[in-house]
Amino acid sequence: MDTATRPHRRPRIPYTGYCLRIARPDELDSILGLIDHAAAWVREKKNTRQWARPWPSRDGRQKRVYEALVNRETWLLSDRERPIGTVSIRLLGHEELWTAQERETAAVYLHRLVIHRAYAGLGLGAELIDWAGRKGASQQRKAELIRIDVWTDNTELHDYYRRLGFKDVAIRTTSDNIPSGALFERPLHTTAVTRITERHRP
Repeated sequence: MDTATRPHRRPRIPYTGYCLRIARPDELDSILGLIDHAAAWVREKKNTRQWARPWPSRDGRQKRVYEALVNRETWLLSDRERPIGTVSIRLLGHEELWTAQERETAAVYLHRLVIHRAYAGLGLGAELIDWAGRKGASQQRKAELIRIDVWTDNTELHDYYRRLGFKDVAIRTTSDNIPSGALFERPLHTTAVTRITERHRP
């Protein structure tokens, strides 16, 4: 996550060395490390329960993240060889979070969006969202929207997505009480300037 409230006060670096590629299953520890780093920062803020502990358990989280790696849904952002971010892209929405009517509209669903705190405030989170939306749309040509579910009590993160043009859809619960039930969406941006380069080979 990159939730800096005033990113325009930080200098934008015209650096073009950020590479993005499909993460491999053997890079599970790198992905979990990025999530744990973000979780430690979130816990310090103490205004949300997000990632206070792995959900639903440490083993359950590891299984979920690993399955996304095996399914080639997860991407790894690097600064040269240093992992600095990740996002997972799905083309189907959670059946209990998104209604059947909502799911009739083709969309790109983003999960586990994380930017290392050392790179916060540089706008990389916004660029990663734009890139992921276009990548998902290249796989689902009729996609019209980017959608994301956000930890329900993390209001600062809600505001971050609103600043990026996302609109509130609803807050919903599921049978397994998933804590990320705040739903947001925005139209897909088909073009955007980005410093991120996709690398096709690990």
